[in-house]
Amino acid sequence: MSQEEIFDDLAKRIQQMQDTARRQNPGAGVRRGFHAKGTGLRAAFQVNENIPAPLQVGLFQPGAGYSSLVRFSNARGEVLGDLGKDQRGIAIRIKTVSGDTLSPRDDSNLQDFLMTNTPVSFARNPVQFIEVGEILLGGIARVIPRLVKRYGFTEARRILGVFLAPILSFKPFQMNTYWSRTSYQFGERAVRFLIRPSAGSATWSTTRQITGVLRSFTQGPSGREHYLREKLLEALKTGDLRFDFCVQLFVDEKRTPIEDAYLEWKESDSPPVEIGTLIIPRQDLDPQLQKEMELMAFNPWNTKDLLPLGAINLARKKVYDSSASHRGAAVNSHRA
Repeated sequence: MSQEEIFDDLAKRIQQMQDTARRQNPGAGVRRGFHAKGTGLRAAFQVNENIPAPLQVGLFQPGAGYSSLVRFSNARGEVLGDLGKDQRGIAIRIKTVSGDTLSPRDDSNLQDFLMTNTPVSFARNPVQFIEVGEILLGGIARVIPRLVKRYGFTEARRILGVFLAPILSFKPFQMNTYWSRTSYQFGERAVRFLIRPSAGSATWSTTRQITGVLRSFTQGPSGREHYLREKLLEALKTGDLRFDFCVQLFVDEKRTPIEDAYLEWKESDSPPVEIGTLIIPRQDLDPQLQKEMELMAFNPWNTKDLLPLGAINLARKKVYDSSASHRGAAVNSHRA
């Protein structure tokens, strides 16, 4: 098949995955193919005053500030409790016109950033990305034998290693570092993005994480099902949350490969350069905002000045639009 035919096939399969997840949990309706369960918040994005001149690209102008929305999520395509074995994600939407307030219904002048709390993707290519998602929907008990049958022991172990890396901790959403994993053309350089808690942010030891999880079992169903959301909202009752937004610059294809999202850009090879700050101000959970944000369609191609690079990003354009249209979400205009 041609690349376009492969992407068309993946777009159909993501909709089939959504239908499978809906049958497993009919009350949840049709949700995102991945990152089905999320928590939406209002935010602001501030570009650093001292951003290096080569990185002053598009919205990244010294001192510029923008209205934003943030969605923290569990990575699976099923709506599961927060203590289920899963990766975590963050989706950031920025209104690229300084001074304008971003609404969940906006469809222009947008910049989306999608990141996950592992520095590498489990998938070597777009087809494997969907295949593993299909395997996960078959139930946790069957994941290992199905991965081994499909890919062999060595590759199954690699994929599981990516999944298990963040699963061994129960960090609240706001204590994770999140990586783009795929690459983007950023002015004259290729980059990957990451976002991490700013200096002075609260951190929990492994012991405190475990203690917090055990205590949640005494707090009823909500304490277990929405553990990460509750910890996020508890933090927002005491003050703002701040994250450093950073880029890692391309060095060479061996150490910082553009096409291979499953290979890490190590900080020793490409140290993160801080260029902005995401600020989530003190706030309560807004039920109306949650409903509206569930109709948003985040996509790395919602961009004006940054070109997503690599086959996985090319596939995401069609696959994410297919997922969004299948659940009745607004599909925004993409980069020309």
